[in-house]
Amino acid sequence: MQNGRFHGLRPLCACVLFCIAVASADAFIQNLFPLQEFIDDSDFIFTATIEKVDPAKPSTVLVVKDHLKGKGPFTRIPINLTGDKQKHTPQLLKRIAPDLPLVVGVKKQDNGKFMLLAYSNGTWFQVLGQTEGEQTRWAFTHCEIYLRRTFSGTTDELKQILTDVLAGKAKAPVPNPKEPAGFGPVVTPAK
Repeated sequence: MQNGRFHGLRPLCACVLFCIAVASADAFIQNLFPLQEFIDDSDFIFTATIEKVDPAKPSTVLVVKDHLKGKGPFTRIPINLTGDKQKHTPQLLKRIAPDLPLVVGVKKQDNGKFMLLAYSNGTWFQVLGQTEGEQTRWAFTHCEIYLRRTFSGTTDELKQILTDVLAGKAKAPVPNPKEPAGFGPVVTPAK
C-alpha cells in the first residue's frame, strides 16, 4: 500500500518506536543531579545498616540508624529486590551484605507513596514504597548507574558531607560529569 493512505504510517511508526525506546532509557536519572538537590528533595535523610540479605527471594532489610534530616515514620525497611532491570538485582546483591552501612534519602509522594535513594560505597539504587494500612511495602526498581556523577566516594565520606552541609558548615560538592556510569565495588564476603 505504498501509494495508498498507509504510506505515511512508516515514518510515524518509526517515530513512535524511537519515542518508546527513549522513554525506556529515561527510567534512569541521566541528567546531572547535584548532591544539594538530593538534600533539598529528600524529606528524610538517614543512615541505615543492612540487617539481612536473602538472594533466594531476593530481598533485604534495612534498619534505620542516625537521622540526619527529618525523622521518617519507619525503623525497618524490608525490600523486595526483584527490580525492573534484570541485570541490576544480581549486581546489587554483589554489593550489599549484612552490617553494611548505607546513606538513604526518602521523598514523600502523594497517596502514601515514597521514593527512596540509597547509597553504599559508589552504588546508588532506587526503591519505591507504597503504604497500605499501617504497613509500607518496599520494592527495588534498579540501580541508578548515572548518579555516580553526583557522588562516588565512600559511604562514610557521604555521611560526613551531608552532616556538614546540613549543619551549614560546608557546601555540597558539584557533580562530576566525567565520572563513568556504573556500580561501586563488589563487597568482599566476611570470613
